[in-house]
Amino acid sequence: MPQAFVREVRGGDKGHAVTNGDISSFQPSQNGRFDDAILCGPCDNALGKDEKYAVETLSAIRRSAPHAVNEAITVDDIDGDRLLRFAAGIAWKYSQTRPEYGRIDIGPYAAILSGMLFNGGDGGGAVDAFLMKLHSGDDEPYFYRAPSCQRNEGLNFVRLSAGGFVFLLKIDRRTPSKLPVEGWLRGRSSILIPAIPFNQLEEGRMVLGARKQNNRLDAYLNRVTVA
Repeated sequence: MPQAFVREVRGGDKGHAVTNGDISSFQPSQNGRFDDAILCGPCDNALGKDEKYAVETLSAIRRSAPHAVNEAITVDDIDGDRLLRFAAGIAWKYSQTRPEYGRIDIGPYAAILSGMLFNGGDGGGAVDAFLMKLHSGDDEPYFYRAPSCQRNEGLNFVRLSAGGFVFLLKIDRRTPSKLPVEGWLRGRSSILIPAIPFNQLEEGRMVLGARKQNNRLDAYLNRVTVA
């Protein structure tokens, strides 16, 4: 995950906790995981431009509507294609990383996403992303989540979370019927983002339950926060 999102979660603390999904164990970490075998310098810089745009844009949206919940936030003057490339870049990197870092298998879409990111491709209409905001009661992000492959309405998605938002990256030529068209990113300069209570999405439930279920994790997070 881009370091800017790690720093947001860590805040002024010295570290944060990294887990592979089994909350019975975790690794203390300052900077998160980093695989230096994926990208050369110029390609890393190319992705970095969209990552910078994403962290700044998502932060601005959080600040503009910290108390919005159970409603859709209207966001104008946004570059949906840049946010889409950001999500595609994260998914592509996780399709290339080492298994111990959480590699995902997206089949032929690894090449399609690579074409979007480095060769000016458009994904052939099969790649788009739907954005949701997690309502936490303030404008701070408390976690990030690496991509995972999921199915929604029988379609293939990559789900990831960063900056207090959840991205549903569609890697499928079909179009889901239950997600409103105004929330998709491709080609849009104005979108509607649903603000959903923290405990109504799996990411929020995972975070809320982790400290209750793991006393060591709770003690560690309390310790780094105080320090």
